[in-house]
Amino acid sequence: MSSTPPVVSTVQTLRSRDGTTIHADAVGDPRNPHVLFIHGVTFSSAVFDDLVRDRRLTDHLYLVRYDLRCHGRSGMVLGEEAQRPSCQAEDFHAVVRAFSLHRPIVVAWYYLSSHTATAVADLYASAPPGTNPVSGLVLVAPLPFLDAHPDADAAEMPRIATARMRSVADALRASSQDAVMSARAKTELVHGVFAGPPRRVPDALRSSWLGQSIAQPAEVTACVIGRRHDPGRLFEAGRQGLPLMVLVGQQDALVDSNAVVGVLRRHFRNAEAHAVEGGCHALFLDQKDEFVKLLLVFVGRLAVRAVPCYKCCWDRRY
Repeated sequence: MSSTPPVVSTVQTLRSRDGTTIHADAVGDPRNPHVLFIHGVTFSSAVFDDLVRDRRLTDHLYLVRYDLRCHGRSGMVLGEEAQRPSCQAEDFHAVVRAFSLHRPIVVAWYYLSSHTATAVADLYASAPPGTNPVSGLVLVAPLPFLDAHPDADAAEMPRIATARMRSVADALRASSQDAVMSARAKTELVHGVFAGPPRRVPDALRSSWLGQSIAQPAEVTACVIGRRHDPGRLFEAGRQGLPLMVLVGQQDALVDSNAVVGVLRRHFRNAEAHAVEGGCHALFLDQKDEFVKLLLVFVGRLAVRAVPCYKCCWDRRY
């Protein structure tokens, strides 16, 4: 009886323009649609391990992921200069060049995004006016950039981020010189990521994610999440029709899913949103089957569409 051969990945250690090393890997056939995964703050691309081993994805997509600078196996750099939007954009382009990607669809899992340098916003902030470096965007459990741009309404942040989320963010910002306080905050963060109805999360998996988070020095964490950025160019691309899919978990303990969708619909004309029943903040893990289905449909639609459609198709439940 023949067994299915294991999924084989191609691993590269790249150097960004400023010399920072960037860990990246790819799996699948590069002739398939290109999808680039970006992880959340303090974690690494290892959070997507289950997805890049899933044959439903690897048989139909070319999956690429990388560790953001200061995360996982990429280089640790301190100081505002090393966290500039252009540095994040250069890291992204280094990955694109290394794997010969053409305007990939970006799948980004975000938290603490109101204060951190989200890679997609930085990418657009550094791109030449009128250019679109990606062909579509999937935001998973996002927290919009409300306090970082004049178009945003900072008063909405308490409504969108739960009290649990705000408490964790405050603790991480305040613990730059206190490794114990930072570790406690990161432990609460991991608990919050998986919080919701009683669910079976393997202890090894929870420990692995906590290890990724704590491995980032407290000083680096505070530096990363304390930096502001400008999503104005990303919002402009959204108003011009950049395809967006928002995936939120109905049981997310860190983000108010309804409020998030309400904010993003103001900035993206060509968008759809899905509230995944039973999904926690890491819904791509605990509701993987639904996540895989929605991602394949979204990518398939973009792959066959020659002309962008600017019709808004937000889920009527919102």
